[in-house]
Amino acid sequence: MQNYLNFQSGSSRTDASSGELGGKLPPQCVSDGRGMNYFFLILVLNSLLSVPTAFANRKTAVGHNKDEGLAKEFLERYNKEFSQLVNERARASWNYQTNLTDYNAAIVEEVSARVSAYGDTANSNASSFDTTLFTYDTHRLLTKVGSLSLDPEEMKELTQVLHQMSRIYGNHKVCKEEKCYSLEPELTKLMASSTNATERLWAWQQWHEGVGRAIRPLYVKYVHLKNKQARLNGYEDYGDEWRQNYETKELESLVQDLYKQVEPLYRQLHAYVRRRLYETYGPSVIDLKGPLPAHLVGDMWGRFWSDLGDIVRPYPNKPSVDPTPAMIAQNYTVCRMFDMGNEFLVSMGLKPVPDTFFNLSMLEKPTDREVVCHATAWDFSDGKDFRIRMCTSVSFSDFLTIHHELGHIQYGMQYAHLPYGYRDGANDGFHEAIGELMAMSVATTKHLQSVGLLDVMEDDPEVDINFLMQQALSTVSTLPFHLVQDTWRWKLFRGEIPTDEWNQAYWLEKMATVGVAPPVPRDDPQDLDPVAIFHVSGDFDMIRYFTRTIMQFQFAQALCDISDHVGPLYKCDFYNSTKAGTALAKMLSMGSSKPWPDAMEALTGQREMSVLPLLNYFRPLHEWLEKENARNGETLGWNIPPSG
Repeated sequence: MQNYLNFQSGSSRTDASSGELGGKLPPQCVSDGRGMNYFFLILVLNSLLSVPTAFANRKTAVGHNKDEGLAKEFLERYNKEFSQLVNERARASWNYQTNLTDYNAAIVEEVSARVSAYGDTANSNASSFDTTLFTYDTHRLLTKVGSLSLDPEEMKELTQVLHQMSRIYGNHKVCKEEKCYSLEPELTKLMASSTNATERLWAWQQWHEGVGRAIRPLYVKYVHLKNKQARLNGYEDYGDEWRQNYETKELESLVQDLYKQVEPLYRQLHAYVRRRLYETYGPSVIDLKGPLPAHLVGDMWGRFWSDLGDIVRPYPNKPSVDPTPAMIAQNYTVCRMFDMGNEFLVSMGLKPVPDTFFNLSMLEKPTDREVVCHATAWDFSDGKDFRIRMCTSVSFSDFLTIHHELGHIQYGMQYAHLPYGYRDGANDGFHEAIGELMAMSVATTKHLQSVGLLDVMEDDPEVDINFLMQQALSTVSTLPFHLVQDTWRWKLFRGEIPTDEWNQAYWLEKMATVGVAPPVPRDDPQDLDPVAIFHVSGDFDMIRYFTRTIMQFQFAQALCDISDHVGPLYKCDFYNSTKAGTALAKMLSMGSSKPWPDAMEALTGQREMSVLPLLNYFRPLHEWLEKENARNGETLGWNIPPSG
């Protein structure tokens, strides 16, 4: 994930009691100088800032000053001063999220107030210029300067609300028989491995009700304050501000049109998974014509279905494409996994992570303090300091996440030379797509064989179907999930749903679009289940993950063509292809200096998002699913329960 703020840098760490992290990573985690590349989180901590992301097409007043020379002088000063402020905020935010204390939260609040004040003044100065006759870059950069903030008391309230939601999410534990469990690693491992429906229901219910109910009143305040701030900056509401990152007013219809083209594949996948869950849990739990119970579809939120791999594998007697056992047998460590991720990017002629990366990142969960574990890549806005925060374990899932986050880091390093206003992805989905692009290549059987994690085998169509199924569980299945997470929030921001019906509206939309239902009745005045995921409580849009899934296949197709790959797209590995690396670096180095269609065209020759590469990638699986579901007489789609 990417963080669109800059978070704490800090060349040294003092004792945790002073507000900064104590100690360093073990010596074996220090870079050995072999060239390492990393993932970038630009997760957008807009959560703590009043400054919009760099892609925002913010509306500003037209001034009367036509002196472009003065405008360039102003932009040069802004670039230097604001980068320093953002770096300071990044340091404070890093300290807080890697050590959740009131002391660190207070520092973030103080720094954020200064950033907001500076942004207000800079915005007013930028708006004093009449840019009608200015050059392209001067005009575009001025539209990205600062933003207007709420009054100091409301900004303080918003910052506190965001901190409290983060704190609740990061600190919450569920307890049973005098033993308490955190999300990471205990509950995550339970949801990844357990086939005990009762145990899974307990974990799901305790997490969603514990986090959701605590955050609900805060989220009501959050929606109000974020909307007020967005309107102050000329947007219709906060959802409109998010969508304007794509520099179009048509994003809602665009994503709906894209999903309609993929929906037939999703419905085939849904029907097949439902049959396999029915065989695992029985008719008392699974209705073969109904939606899937939310506690049985993969992770805590049903976002990724990857952990269903063992249950739904089409050919269970064929070799597994999950090399986790091989990683364990070969004594993989967290440091080795990061080293290999970095080496993958370097093999393409891309940049290695900076020498400070291993000293300053948090790559494993500390045992002496509470932290936010959600994997994120951090850009500290000084062109030198890039880090990852991740509670890594030795598993193939985390191995792929490492490559994803390193993709973020690579993007940030490639555009680090640009002015502050251009230091961002071409749009939010670009950043995420680059991360997934790396993970896609690493997941191929060809790559796993090349690094010794999979035995070399002859081409086998059944192994290919197993592989494509595993890939679909982490891509195709996420499309309706990510779509609903934001279409629901867009309605909230527009005021289309009464506050006491927020949760009911969420589940109605989720059942209709995703075919997933709550496993137990919900108490709408109390529950707010969608905020129990990091991105919603952390103030991140999720449509970026929808668009990234579309674009990652477009980018993969382009890189595979450039690297002279022969064969189906799902067998392409651009590891060691400097031709692919050169083409990718060209696009990444553009940052957000041009509208995203220009950036896409630089790599793919296309100016629009297209689902065709994705559909081509999964065509063998789609055809197999159609035959298998027809053989079993499956119902495509689902009946929504009367209570829904």
